[in-house]
Amino acid sequence: MKSKDLFDAFKKQFDVVGVIKSTTYIKSVDKIQVSEIKPPYPTMVVLGLVYPKRILSSNQEQAVTSFYTFGTDYHQVLKKRADKVMQDIKVAYTIGIDNHPYDERLAAQIAGIGFFGKNQLIINEDYGSYLFLGIVFVNIEITEEITHKVTDSCGDCRKCIVACPMNALTDSGYEMTKCISYYNQEKQLLTHDQTTHNYCLFGCDICQLVCPKNIGKGSFIHPEFEMSGKEKVKFEDLFGLSSKDFNLKYQNMAYLWKGKTVLMRNGLTLLINDKNHRYDHLIEDSINKVKAPWYEALAREFIKK
Repeated sequence: MKSKDLFDAFKKQFDVVGVIKSTTYIKSVDKIQVSEIKPPYPTMVVLGLVYPKRILSSNQEQAVTSFYTFGTDYHQVLKKRADKVMQDIKVAYTIGIDNHPYDERLAAQIAGIGFFGKNQLIINEDYGSYLFLGIVFVNIEITEEITHKVTDSCGDCRKCIVACPMNALTDSGYEMTKCISYYNQEKQLLTHDQTTHNYCLFGCDICQLVCPKNIGKGSFIHPEFEMSGKEKVKFEDLFGLSSKDFNLKYQNMAYLWKGKTVLMRNGLTLLINDKNHRYDHLIEDSINKVKAPWYEALAREFIKK
């Protein structure tokens, strides 16, 4: 099977596709002197699927997550689309979407899906940074790669650096632990500064919203990413429902993958910053049920105020 056949098959399901040899990826990894597990198959199909920009706001009764989580969980969507393509190709393959040991952004750069922006995201000329990335490792040997030429860059623009409230983005690089989208997904006790700056139930959109490369982008909606009504999470559900019932009510949402307790901790930060005490009775009750010190400490501190 030729690389063009692979490209054409995946282009029916994805917005941007590149086909590269695993050896090309390995050489790039070696150049940056990073130790990494070698890909399982000789060919890597690098994929990009567009997601829309939609802005919702939290209020006294509901909390909102980053808009990349709106609609059906993108992990499920990308896997289903890739599986559909591979059903007809009938060779061994494996799919990587986020949770795997390979660098999707490096692979995307090699394939020309876009350039690596100062906001640490892959930015595509047509779609901006509103792209979900994935890799399909395929047990096919190819002789030619299919990549895209990328001539764009951030240039002298520093808007995301200036806009980042935690100074996670700098001219010299990225301090991951300072990033709101990083720390509000970690199972840890948040500092006062982290709590104060957290504004989202899960993730952060600031560096994308200020990016000039995203102007006029993010309007196209794939059917799977239509709003489901579960983009806003009720505080009453968050603190009142059991994990089983909560996961059932909000099933198929990408923000569930770190677990309900992380969302509860982040919900507390929103209530703290808003001085919203209408759910204190549910929070007090939750302290006896949730066995996570990093949640309990913040909950007890809030209840005392």
